[in-house]
Amino acid sequence: MNRRESLMLLAAAGSASAGAAASREIAGSTIDPLLTHIRIRGHRDGRLVYYGYEGTFYGQRSGQRTVPLLHIEGASAGAFVRQSDNSWLYNLREAGWMCDLASGAVLSSWINPLNGKTLTPRHYKSRQSSLFTGSSVKPVSADLPAGLEMQGNITRPVIIRDDIWTAEELLVRVPPNQAGGSAVVQTSLATLHANLRDLQRGADAWVPATLAYQTLQSWPAWMEMATEMPGVISWRLMGRKCASVDELPNQVRARIQEQHPEVFKW
Repeated sequence: MNRRESLMLLAAAGSASAGAAASREIAGSTIDPLLTHIRIRGHRDGRLVYYGYEGTFYGQRSGQRTVPLLHIEGASAGAFVRQSDNSWLYNLREAGWMCDLASGAVLSSWINPLNGKTLTPRHYKSRQSSLFTGSSVKPVSADLPAGLEMQGNITRPVIIRDDIWTAEELLVRVPPNQAGGSAVVQTSLATLHANLRDLQRGADAWVPATLAYQTLQSWPAWMEMATEMPGVISWRLMGRKCASVDELPNQVRARIQEQHPEVFKW
């Protein structure tokens, strides 16, 4: 399971927290956690919203110091569409690459310093659909692993003066399959930040935002670590919400347009 496959499950995760269902009074106005999250993460009018991001891939053998391993860069395109029952259908497409930690060059081969093996890093391209309501985020898919355990929370907004944050806390565990192996677990934390004044400009106003993402996950299969030593990988990504493809970082935009144009062309 790669990071985006995990996130597809995570985005499907169970019910949102009770706190997320409760509105909050701020400066005389009501802030709805779900609608706030949708407006910060995307836009309520159904338009495509883009994110460009980059960061670092880490590995940790249990009991050992965490080691930076790879540079990551990618971009996504997503849209929320309001449904007749006031739920929100979210469609997302994304592509990203594993790159050299020092130069940033995309890797076709890589020596894993944790086990000395020469490997082919697994770049990713994916799509997902999820249904957001006031109490849950559910997958629009029937392809979920047997025995999957998952929980998802859209947090209550955190407001400090003119800054506002909303977050997805998404948790998943896939039990060992019938052929053996270990359970796969992942903790996925996506935090979006905006300026409160942008939200207060009007219900249909564009809300600029930034993204901070962290994950904690079992060794991915392509690293060939699962049967050798216990441990986990972690990602730290930083990104920016963009209103158009042209606002994305030039290098990532060009790579997606050349290799995976379907990410941007719906």
